[in-house]
Amino acid sequence: MKKKHILLVEDDVSLRFAIEAFLTGQHDYNIKSVGSAVQAKELIEKENYDLILSDIKMPDMDGYELLDYVNSLDKDIMFVIMTAYGTIEEAIKAMKNGAYDFVVKPFQLSTLEHVLSAALQDHEARKTQVANKNSKTQNRATKDNAKKSQAFITNNQTMNGLIENLKRVATSKATVLIQGESGTGKEVLAHMIHDFSPRGLKPFIAINCAALPDNLLESELFGHEKGSFTGAIQRQIGKFELSDGGTILLDEISEMSLNMQTKLLRVLQECEVYRVGGNKAIPMNLRVIASTNRDLYSYMKEGNFREDLYYRINVIPIFVPPLRERGEDVIMLSEYFIDEFTLLHNRPRLKLDELARYKIMNYPWHGNVRELRNSMERAVLVGNFEQIVNEELISKDVLVSNKGNQNTTVTTEPAMASSADMTLDEVEKRVIYETLRRCDGNRTRTAEKLGISLRTLRNKLKAFKLEEEAMMQR
Repeated sequence: MKKKHILLVEDDVSLRFAIEAFLTGQHDYNIKSVGSAVQAKELIEKENYDLILSDIKMPDMDGYELLDYVNSLDKDIMFVIMTAYGTIEEAIKAMKNGAYDFVVKPFQLSTLEHVLSAALQDHEARKTQVANKNSKTQNRATKDNAKKSQAFITNNQTMNGLIENLKRVATSKATVLIQGESGTGKEVLAHMIHDFSPRGLKPFIAINCAALPDNLLESELFGHEKGSFTGAIQRQIGKFELSDGGTILLDEISEMSLNMQTKLLRVLQECEVYRVGGNKAIPMNLRVIASTNRDLYSYMKEGNFREDLYYRINVIPIFVPPLRERGEDVIMLSEYFIDEFTLLHNRPRLKLDELARYKIMNYPWHGNVRELRNSMERAVLVGNFEQIVNEELISKDVLVSNKGNQNTTVTTEPAMASSADMTLDEVEKRVIYETLRRCDGNRTRTAEKLGISLRTLRNKLKAFKLEEEAMMQR
């Protein structure tokens, strides 16, 4: 393989010599080192480099100015930042401006080695990706990825701008934090970042951090050795190892315990993982995407999430707006799902009448796209006539009785029923649902307004759901 050319920019003479000696001894790199960004700029004007490893704080010209200069050139150069702990936020800004990654001083030289190795691997992958795009023949897997990347259906200006930004940041290794309500399509966007990146043909693996207790989550993420704990009858490769070269999505990362957050932070900082019960460090080259339905900054300020981990994963923040703020998408998605389920269930093509359109546009859709999709499937299944009536779309309690070839739709929640005609349980149910709606689906605020505990609210909502499912099965 062709020698990789690296330019090291560090004004600390002893550190510069130590890094140069280590990298020269460990790898077949062609390394030049200088003590200032001004000197580096002069070399870059005359020579080609695959990667620049630069300190931030330097006299005359700092690392940010050097990065801006490199960005202005028509050259494909990876840029890695070295920074002190107190300037991590500044390093994150540098990544948003095009730096590939950063290492925090003081660092282990082995950690630096992992970061540079990953950067150069991605550099090669990026060049291959560009070559494939310029080629007349396209890899079938690349075509499949392109199809997946078009799966986020939207006409919303905010969402289209967000997707364009994703395409720009996808080429770096920058960690992405996707925040948004449940059902808004966070995993679809994570797939999109992966597909647009040089890692697009490598594995994409997602794991729900809320679904497993600590001991099982650690084993799932990092793997374990045979005999490391009761029941470990054979070695298991963890999700991080399986994602090597590709992307891992840590879904609902906010639900990870503080203990697990500490272990995850070490893995992200060191770029290596130890299996549970193992003593061998396994280097990793992967991209981490995290998602949550919480306001993670507020959650962190409340002491529920580590501040250093928050800043480590929040390099590229993405906020996905709820469906109720994307009015232009609601009808388009409804019709798309109707077509999907009409074909899937072999039903006649159905249309939305004007009343149904009005109801759909004015319904809050607390479950977002997921709730809308489920409602459209239910509408297709219960209706066999040209128009879908509004009750079939919105009502939670829809009963269908077959009379010959006719379907009669009956709703168990009259739209204008007064509390005088309702039982105590029905009144309670309506009050809870209405308060939940007014709180935009936030269960904590709903419980506070109702003067009940969060656990009580969860139990009541679960009971309502079981009741509704029983009604549907009668």
